[in-house]
Amino acid sequence: MFPKQYEALQVMSHAVVGFPNLDENEKAIAGLVKSGVKLIELQVPFSDPVADGHTLVNACHDALKHGGSVRATLALAEKVCAKHPEATFILMSYLNPLYRYGLQALFEKAASVGIEGLIIPDWPVEEIEPWLPTFDELGLSPILMVTPNTPLERIERIAKASRGMIYVVSRMGVTGHQTQWGEDFQSYLDRIRQYTDLPLAVGFGVRSADDLNALAGKTEVAAFCSKYIEWQRNDGSDVAAEKMEAMIGEVSA
Repeated sequence: MFPKQYEALQVMSHAVVGFPNLDENEKAIAGLVKSGVKLIELQVPFSDPVADGHTLVNACHDALKHGGSVRATLALAEKVCAKHPEATFILMSYLNPLYRYGLQALFEKAASVGIEGLIIPDWPVEEIEPWLPTFDELGLSPILMVTPNTPLERIERIAKASRGMIYVVSRMGVTGHQTQWGEDFQSYLDRIRQYTDLPLAVGFGVRSADDLNALAGKTEVAAFCSKYIEWQRNDGSDVAAEKMEAMIGEVSA
């Protein structure tokens, strides 16, 4: 289930399927859920993840060596969706692997195993719109992205096509770098809210409890992904989950 507009901030985090390996994914996700993460992206690894910084690029490359794939992602989703009904799982992938699998078959399988949302960064709204009846029938929520340079008329179109929530790319560039949360950012959120009553998920540059506290009251979801993957690589999944729990505990109500 996705949050409603103006609900208290929720943290969304991430698993790159196959990183550090397929066996570890299930354990790491259990740790994330226990830490208080309510929304989890399951990323299909891809050789050219153009929106991602070096942390997720490197994780994708490692995951591909360890058997990460669309099929592995769906198999993992089937396990974790059943095991953790309190969490919302979102399939995150670039379009190429999904297209190769077969879009209709992919969407049907994703829905059947319990996936609730889709984040496909390089799939434009014009190509998503014809699929909206299929998504609505299957109960899948396409989560489209808005960036700081998206024109107003396009924000409106993206808002109409989005379901569940809208992914707000906090700044230009790739994932994993610091972001500022000042007046310009608030104006950016206000522009988007003109066109939607969906909750907003802010990503790109959310790296600390300070960032989460800065976003609390401004947005409903904070995507804490690259930094978590750094913790997972450097310290292991158990310690990464402990750090996540401690950080969530520092967020103001």
